[in-house]
Amino acid sequence: ELLAMFASDAQVEQWLKPLLRAEIRSCFSMTEPAVASSDATNIALTITRDGDSYVVDGRKWWSIGAMRLECKLAIVMGVSDAAADRHARHSMILVPLDTPGVSVERSTTVFGYDDGPHGGHGVIDFESVRVPVENLLGPQGGGFMMAQARLGPCRIHYCMRSLVMVERSLELM
Repeated sequence: ELLAMFASDAQVEQWLKPLLRAEIRSCFSMTEPAVASSDATNIALTITRDGDSYVVDGRKWWSIGAMRLECKLAIVMGVSDAAADRHARHSMILVPLDTPGVSVERSTTVFGYDDGPHGGHGVIDFESVRVPVENLLGPQGGGFMMAQARLGPCRIHYCMRSLVMVERSLELM
């Protein structure tokens, strides 16, 4: 959804079209282990401009689908301008998972269950990861706005799925 809404033409060709053809998968890396990520303004991962590149430094977890072998791309949210307004500090950047400095460590667990290579929620370290400036998704400082655009439909999806589970449980009773 983020790529469909905010990607440049070149990003559409490189990433969205292969995703739509199911040739690759992507993950969304927003949540962090050391901060209250329920408030996205707490995000600490940095996205720093350095000439023709951005350098990404930080740690993410609960990156949905990162453990899938087909996952080739992380959409990463981080702080690109710490001095900006609270909701204009963040940007999103496209980071291929085979970029030097990216380490997909392990899957997180829920109630002891680990989805592993079947789509688990990965813990990913980004250590001095360098990507071209063309990998910035949407406008500089637009990360918070784009996250809200993505999360709205996701929240509705989760609510609908929960309602279906409750209805099914009642039917079984």
